[in-house]
Amino acid sequence: MNVVFLPMNGSLLVFISVVFNNVVRLVILIHFYHRVLYGGTMKSERQQVILDLLQQHQTVTVKMISDSLHVSDMTIRRDLAEMAEEGLVVRVHGGAQLPRSARGSSLLRVRSHEEKKHRSVEQKRAAARAAAKIVKPGDAIFLGGGTTLELMCDYLPKADIRVVTNSMPVLNLLADNPHIDLFLVGGTLRQDTRVFTTPYGARAFHGLSTNKAFVSATGVFGNEVFGSHPDVGALLGNAVSHSAEAYLVLDDDKVGVRDFCSFTTLDRIAAAFINPGASAEAIKSLETYTTVIAE
Repeated sequence: MNVVFLPMNGSLLVFISVVFNNVVRLVILIHFYHRVLYGGTMKSERQQVILDLLQQHQTVTVKMISDSLHVSDMTIRRDLAEMAEEGLVVRVHGGAQLPRSARGSSLLRVRSHEEKKHRSVEQKRAAARAAAKIVKPGDAIFLGGGTTLELMCDYLPKADIRVVTNSMPVLNLLADNPHIDLFLVGGTLRQDTRVFTTPYGARAFHGLSTNKAFVSATGVFGNEVFGSHPDVGALLGNAVSHSAEAYLVLDDDKVGVRDFCSFTTLDRIAAAFINPGASAEAIKSLETYTTVIAE
């Protein structure tokens, strides 16, 4: 093969050199952003962001992380798998949570009712739907406060039942239901959680009793079931005591968490309804003390 070298003047050589250098810079820049977006040199920064999100939310989903970092779900799953191997996170269905110490993690702050309405909605709905299935015509039930128990109202049987509640949202959701005799307990409305309470130590039920009580919790650790406020906890403890059977309805990010006051124990609970896809760790922890239903 004959190679022919064409003569070039100085200006043309300068032009070619500039073009070549710019192409090289562009290739380097494209390679850099590809590595940022798809899991190269910026892995440590991504993982630090994941830990920061977990500190804020306790449990995060792959989608939440992906939306925050603008990277693919596959990249996030690889990061979470690696972080789980290092003990930095615990994998749960669809995401991850921080590992819990032997003393459990602490609830950092009490979330408002409005905030809770938008957290883990599908997990709560699944647990609520399963719990509502055991309500039968003629039952007298207690429905406590909390966004999970509010979702039960959509699935209660269309038959005559009695409902005792301390929840303003439950009261509003069931007030026009012709099948339900509705009883409100508690006297003072807490604006943050939208539940009625009585002074700590006061009697709330005044002789009322139910055959099934459904309560939720802000945390469960070991055998203890926690709430955030002593006055609310006292009322829920009374509800459990005044019922033939008590049931806990919650999503799995509450398991392993301590809060301010314990209002009952799992060994007094007939069954715990938890979302399908709950972590094996959460289910095992609950099963030590009670029956677990995840469907």
